[in-house]
Amino acid sequence: MTDPDPAEDGPEPEETGDGESLYERLGGVYGIAGAVDDLVDRLYHNDALNQNPAVREFHEEGGEAGFKFLVTAWSIEATGGPAVYPGRDMAEAHDDLDVTEREFQMVYDVIQASLYQVSVPERETDEFMEIIESYRDMVVADRDYDAEEVPEFVESPASY
Repeated sequence: MTDPDPAEDGPEPEETGDGESLYERLGGVYGIAGAVDDLVDRLYHNDALNQNPAVREFHEEGGEAGFKFLVTAWSIEATGGPAVYPGRDMAEAHDDLDVTEREFQMVYDVIQASLYQVSVPERETDEFMEIIESYRDMVVADRDYDAEEVPEFVESPASY
């Protein structure tokens, strides 16, 4: 198994002038778990994402609660919290899902909407989205697509 340390793959989370990590500014375990709860519900019931057969199979066969645990643990570690993520690194974890650029962008937009839904401030949202963006090249399997064929997916986060 590859070392799953999210901090080694992505950027170092910033600290504020008072030394608080992004993990702390997001509310620690409970704040992150609340955002992930909303996020995973959105992802599992997203018809556009479930058009990818590998993603649909993962959602049908994998337990939603277990996925929430993994995403929460990954997010805790990636934002400067304790090292608690037991999963695979991002490239390995997404290798069999054949994630396209369009699908990555859809997930990116859903993450942003979930952070808005649970009232994460703009600064922390931007910082977390930088972390997510840093994984794009590791997750996306197919970077060749026609931008004109990519339909609009998510309304502005304010509409949620």
